[in-house]
Amino acid sequence: MHWLLWALAVDMCLALGALLVRKLGFYRRLMHFALCAAFASTAGILSAPIMWACGKRASVNWVVARTFYYTTRVVLGINVEIEGEDILQRARPCVMIGNHQTMLDLIMLGRVFPMQTVILAKKSVSYYPFVGWFMRLADDIFISRGSKQSASGMFQRASAELRAKQVSVWFFPEGTRGRFADGPDLLPFKVGAFLLAYHAQVPVLPVVVMDFHNLHNSRRFWSTGGTLKIKILEPVSLDGLAEDDLKPLMDRTRESMLVELKRISPPRTTH
Repeated sequence: MHWLLWALAVDMCLALGALLVRKLGFYRRLMHFALCAAFASTAGILSAPIMWACGKRASVNWVVARTFYYTTRVVLGINVEIEGEDILQRARPCVMIGNHQTMLDLIMLGRVFPMQTVILAKKSVSYYPFVGWFMRLADDIFISRGSKQSASGMFQRASAELRAKQVSVWFFPEGTRGRFADGPDLLPFKVGAFLLAYHAQVPVLPVVVMDFHNLHNSRRFWSTGGTLKIKILEPVSLDGLAEDDLKPLMDRTRESMLVELKRISPPRTTH
């Protein structure tokens, strides 16, 4: 209980300080975000034996996602609206891809993440407290950046899971967070998601989340509640394609996602 009392005391101090210094309010919301993540991760860890017994090990991720979303919706005041959710239900199994902007992308994942879906992440994430623990229990896939052997093994393992277990995989094809001062945009895509879909013989499902600028801007220490819009595009089929066709297809998919990103993003405001 001592840690809880300390957390409440720190929260009260930050709340009072935020009345005078906006930066303190920003850090207070980050603390709330971290506590929600720890709570959701714990829920996933506790649910793991049940999911294993039901033969739904990958759905530990779904438990964590929904717990995190509904917790942050109350604590942080961020609500998610999805356009095209019916597409998500009929496109699985698939390789899901989405644009990556901030750590608050986890809220988007919390709302949109389907059951029986695994995550691809850097191997270092597996060592994080809470997050790494539930991801290991969910049998998520960890890769070492720059390791060809690891990437090859990842594609073999993930494609086998997609086919045999009828699970989907989530990818951030940009590879890192995209931050753009002049308006919403996308970094160049890496071909990994499309290679995985090609080998697994499943479609790619693009998911676009609006520009976060008006809700969260770490450079200006700004964070507030509001509505986050998501658009799920039609699945991209790879049937009949050769491996050499993947790069042009990837570029066309990126362009269609960029068009939607600009469409659903509100005009940026100054903070």
